[in-house]
Amino acid sequence: MDKDKKKILVIDDDDNLRLALSDKLAMEGFSVLEAENGKKGLEKALETHPDLVVLDIMMPVMNGIDMLKELRKDEWGKKVKVIMLTVLENAETLAEAMDGGTFTYLIKTDLNTEQIVKEVKDRLNG
Repeated sequence: MDKDKKKILVIDDDDNLRLALSDKLAMEGFSVLEAENGKKGLEKALETHPDLVVLDIMMPVMNGIDMLKELRKDEWGKKVKVIMLTVLENAETLAEAMDGGTFTYLIKTDLNTEQIVKEVKDRLNG
C-alpha cells in the first residue's frame, strides 16, 4: 500500500454501492479498504487506522451508530474523520451520529458516487 495515498475505509452492506464507491475512490488516487458490516468495519478500522471512514448507518451484525460509538472509545478512533451514509432522514438518528463526533451526514438517495468522493476530499482537506 502506497504510504503517500490517503486510506479510506468504506463500510456498507450494499455491495453495489460499496464497490462503486470503492472503485471511484481508487480511481481518484485513494487507497481503499472495505467492510460489509459494522463489526468487520470496526475491526478493520482499529487494525489499519484509515484517514477517513465512510460509514453506512443501517447494516446487519452491527449498525453504523453502534460501530461509531465503539470506534470513539479508542484513542485513535476518537479523532478519525467519519462520513455517515444513510437512507434515513431521521432527526434522532442524525443527533446520535453527531453525538458520536460525526460532522458529515449524507442521505444516500440524494447523492451519487462523485458527490460522496467530493465530500471525502473536502473532509480530508478540511
